[in-house]
Amino acid sequence: MKPKHIISCILITLLSFYSCKKKNDPNNEVAQSKKEFDIYPWKQYRGVNISCEINEEDIQFLAQSGANLMRLSTPICTFMELKAPYQFNKNAFKKLDSILDWGEKYGVAVLIDPHRYPGTTHKWTMLGNDPFWKNFKYHDLVIKVWDSIATQCSNRGKVIAGYDLLNEPEVPVDMQKGTPHDINLLYKKITKTIRKKDSVHTIVYALPRVYDREKDELYGYHKGITLFEIPDDTNICIETHTYMPHSFTHQNIWREGEYIPYPTEVEGKLWDATYLEEVQTELIEFSKKYSNIPVLVGEFSSPRWTGEDGIRYLTDVIEIAEKYNWSWSYHAFRENQVWDPEMSITDRNDSIRVPNAPRWELLKSYFSKNNSKE
Repeated sequence: MKPKHIISCILITLLSFYSCKKKNDPNNEVAQSKKEFDIYPWKQYRGVNISCEINEEDIQFLAQSGANLMRLSTPICTFMELKAPYQFNKNAFKKLDSILDWGEKYGVAVLIDPHRYPGTTHKWTMLGNDPFWKNFKYHDLVIKVWDSIATQCSNRGKVIAGYDLLNEPEVPVDMQKGTPHDINLLYKKITKTIRKKDSVHTIVYALPRVYDREKDELYGYHKGITLFEIPDDTNICIETHTYMPHSFTHQNIWREGEYIPYPTEVEGKLWDATYLEEVQTELIEFSKKYSNIPVLVGEFSSPRWTGEDGIRYLTDVIEIAEKYNWSWSYHAFRENQVWDPEMSITDRNDSIRVPNAPRWELLKSYFSKNNSKE
């Protein structure tokens, strides 16, 4: 063989070896992985809460209305059975896949909110005296749920807005560290579990209601910011719910009583747009200080039959959120006739959805900002 050919063969062999080494190099695989999967940070969302009973046509309608977020709450189709042996609900995971597929198809992101776990007694919220806050075994079950969700959803891309860890937790004002009441400890454990499987999607941390036993007073979720410890994670969001004053937002749902208007006076305080903003001072100051940490008003509403008062209330809540660049999701879309924005705003007994319903028109007027460059 001529010397020139020998040199060419040596060069080809070396290049082939280097190429194979690069291909099989674990560090190179990580580099490739980073190219293939971007971080999906939280964005500005304006949307609604939905249930697992939603269908493709509903989501198509929602997308056409301009909403860009669905907070998927699953208390009626829990991911894990609520009683021992605490088996996973395969149908719930299957429905989650379908909703993600539809959300991807129509361009509406999904915030996954399991809403209820073993150890909780109320279908729609968490209570401070739930067994959940008394035994670490229930925390371990929550961690298993999130391990499964993150495993299934880590590669689903931008259709996932984030993982909403708990719904409306409640802790005592003197919350003791290292106990089952320690919500920060629980959040750290869940975060660590999720990040082993999914490093790209936003984790959403619900602020807790805070109960002061000595004063026998329950403070809203915005007050929970005083107990919350910022997790060691860069892709996070803080969540609050706005149902203040409760006498207006939950009137005549479970039992009949005198109608409460809005604005309204409660215990010497006039609840209007100004006071609604004032009582959230701690959260607002937090939001200003940590402008890199987004805030979500995950739920807000009043019974649909509160008429124009309800319209004013929703407008005030949304305007406060818009003022501070908070995302928001109305409670709720085609989930329960009490809150249904497509129905009458005055007649409780009229549960027929109609085009151009006032409450839905209000929401759509704000959804339109999702497509603006503001």
